[in-house]
Amino acid sequence: MRVMRMQPLLLNAGGAVKDPKQVVREFVAAHNRHDIVALMSYLSEDSKMLDVAAPIPLNSKADVRRLYEMIFKSLPDINFEITGMISEGNQVFAAFRTTGKGVGDWMGKDITGKPIDVFEGVFMQIENGQIKNTMFYSDSATLTKQLGYQTAVSIKW
Repeated sequence: MRVMRMQPLLLNAGGAVKDPKQVVREFVAAHNRHDIVALMSYLSEDSKMLDVAAPIPLNSKADVRRLYEMIFKSLPDINFEITGMISEGNQVFAAFRTTGKGVGDWMGKDITGKPIDVFEGVFMQIENGQIKNTMFYSDSATLTKQLGYQTAVSIKW
């Protein structure tokens, strides 16, 4: 006999599955509160996440949790400002302005006091009111420079 695991559905006040854009808005709000428990509640059990500019595959909720714990520790005031959002069916693309100031170590470098201010995009697939797949598109060149790392390409005119 095959046992199926049911995913918890995120429902609105009327009991219907939430609009995909609302799921993304609420995920961002949880992010901005640095509420790991709430963030994880928006992800399906088999959720996957990838940032194409820094390809570290996050193949489980546990991987995503570890990443956000590191981010919130090193950028304790990190904030996503949604600057635009479109959706079609269960797919959402959101544009963000990401700001914050570094504290302590990030990937072997002291980033204390270094401000970040970059634009990013995220494409999310929502199923049953939860985020199934996420692909971030980050301005890693600007972020790398702001955090004091050497960029891969340096052009001088």
